[in-house]
Amino acid sequence: MRKRPRSRLDASGAGLGSRSPCQNLSADDNMHEVNSFQQNYCMHLKEVDANLLVTLDALLVDASVTRAAARLGRSSSAISHALAKLREIFADELFVRAGQKLVPTAKAIELAPTVHVILAGMESLLRPSKPFDPSLAMRDFSVAASEAAELILLQPLRQRLKPLARSVRVDWMPFHREDNIDALRNGRCHFVIDIEGALPAPDIRVLKLFDDKLITLARDGHPLERRKTAGRFAAADHIEVNSLPAIDLINRALAAEKLACNVSARVSSVLVALLLALNSDALITVPASLAQVLAKQFGLVRIHQPFGAVAFPVRLLWHSSYDRDECHAWVRGELSALAREIAGAA
Repeated sequence: MRKRPRSRLDASGAGLGSRSPCQNLSADDNMHEVNSFQQNYCMHLKEVDANLLVTLDALLVDASVTRAAARLGRSSSAISHALAKLREIFADELFVRAGQKLVPTAKAIELAPTVHVILAGMESLLRPSKPFDPSLAMRDFSVAASEAAELILLQPLRQRLKPLARSVRVDWMPFHREDNIDALRNGRCHFVIDIEGALPAPDIRVLKLFDDKLITLARDGHPLERRKTAGRFAAADHIEVNSLPAIDLINRALAAEKLACNVSARVSSVLVALLLALNSDALITVPASLAQVLAKQFGLVRIHQPFGAVAFPVRLLWHSSYDRDECHAWVRGELSALAREIAGAA
């Protein structure tokens, strides 16, 4: 439900609706209240122009006055002045400084989805009524994804878009499972690629890209290259990659045998895990779509997993405020088509 704009204080210091619900109002009082609300509502709307909303949206995305100014082609002082005006209108700080970044307040986070919808509607209204042409689009999209998803999906997507839309950029940003939904809502990222989890909130859209499964790899000549028992598999040294829930998923499969993986190292990236696996007897478990690349490029061999296939859906998430954004929808379509090609090649 849309909240009624805050009214200004009247001469007595009380705002609209400040009377007690139990206080009797005459017909004249009621008419005065209605007229007062209409006047205050119109005054409130007159204070907000499209440029202020564009500035708010840029600040939500960039978390920096300097970067927002560069994005909009304006001076930093102009952005600061617009922010001061926004703070006055919404009676809230909207952003507080934390080091070199601006952190949105609860009010700014609440406003973000509505601001996105308003600007998308304005863009649609002002755009000439002709089909969307990606070759003319100029957009930057941020995608929160694991390192594996960047290698599997984002880099091929960049190559796919390059001849079609040279001014449409897709940039990677770190994947933080606990923060991803908020990042979508306040515009810090436009897409999230994840591999499992409960269905998010109703304002978050979900598209299944393809089904993947976990593959365990090791250096050529590894002692476990031949089939071994679940006990031997669990007891071997396993490398856990911070951005991948692979070990957790395997442990669920091993739980029936009352076993769990022996994690010998927890590392920050697939690259570190790869180097460890190439130079030791440690095992690395990654999505099959990535395992194909690693096995081909680095000569790793597949290790038999003594349990059924551990499968999971690879999903694309975005906020509903972008549903009618033509460029956003086009990028979604290209990513979906790429995912179908990956699934078909598996």
